[in-house]
Amino acid sequence: MLSMIAKRWSLVAALLLAACAAERSAGTYRGVALPTPLAKPAFTLTDFTGQPYDFAAQTRDKVALVFFGYTHCPDICPLHMANIAAVLKRMPAGDKARVATVFVTTDPERDTPQRLREWLGNFDPSFVGLTGSLEQLAQIQQMFGLPNATREYLNADSANYFVGHGAQVFAFARDGNAYTIYPFGIRQEDWANDLPRLVNASGEEIRRDLAAQAKAEALAATEGKASSINMDGLVVTQAVVAEPASLDEAAAYITIRNGLAQEDTLVAVAADIAVRGEVHETMGEGELRHMMATPTLVIPARAETKLAPNGNHIMLLQLKKKITAGDSVTLYLSFARVGAVEVRAPVVPYAELEKFLGLPGKPGK
Repeated sequence: MLSMIAKRWSLVAALLLAACAAERSAGTYRGVALPTPLAKPAFTLTDFTGQPYDFAAQTRDKVALVFFGYTHCPDICPLHMANIAAVLKRMPAGDKARVATVFVTTDPERDTPQRLREWLGNFDPSFVGLTGSLEQLAQIQQMFGLPNATREYLNADSANYFVGHGAQVFAFARDGNAYTIYPFGIRQEDWANDLPRLVNASGEEIRRDLAAQAKAEALAATEGKASSINMDGLVVTQAVVAEPASLDEAAAYITIRNGLAQEDTLVAVAADIAVRGEVHETMGEGELRHMMATPTLVIPARAETKLAPNGNHIMLLQLKKKITAGDSVTLYLSFARVGAVEVRAPVVPYAELEKFLGLPGKPGK
């Protein structure tokens, strides 16, 4: 059963990658249309106030955004939450009241109710955090067609681990069916386009609009876009640190331009505010995304390498002090050929990453 589900989500991921390459008009949905709508599952977990939370009952007649993640995640989870929160903040109060954002932890051992409440409160006080036993959480992930989240240990310390988990947000329309999902890589402008439409459209209207745009997106997905790079030297052209929600870890993103005829290798990273730094790669496709430390990162010759959300990035672990937007961090990068490079990186909120990184306005491009 799970293998069939995994194949289905792999197909969805492939469709997403194709759709991301397509030009989208303001009249289309930016989320990925599910091949078959998903009926809202019925389950009850414990919310971060210690009370039972009946998901189906408490999200009735609302757009329910459901995400499975964990609070020690420095990349996928906070970026999703920050983007949704930023868009909700700009929506009319009446529309916002019809959206319920539900964060289901995949790490109940560390994500205590208090931590869930504090972490989600950094983004939007209306967000709901749910927890339960590992058995309950595994059953609910299967209801959503997701493989069970898995731990990935950095070393022998059992308290030091990451969690591989589903990277998409499920969006249930007010009629109780999910017609679209929003994988990691979706932008704020995509949420701003879709959320008001989901709030105000009937299920029939959503189905009609998705069917109307499917053919156009399939044709547009075949279009390619050539690019050329002409650079001199190896330089770090951009560096930014996302404002962390805790002292456990932070994520840094950089852009490296290598105009030399030889490739180079990033062999070590460090920062003035962290005990250690590591380069991490976001692995997996569609249904299950996780991070894995990589000891080195090849920087191709005559090319630009971006360490950005939804891909390779730098993790700063065990922060020595709290950092907030407006601060700056010194990053120390060591390359095999050109040696050490020192970079000052501003700290910005997750919701502002798109602007600072100059990310294109369409998901995945």
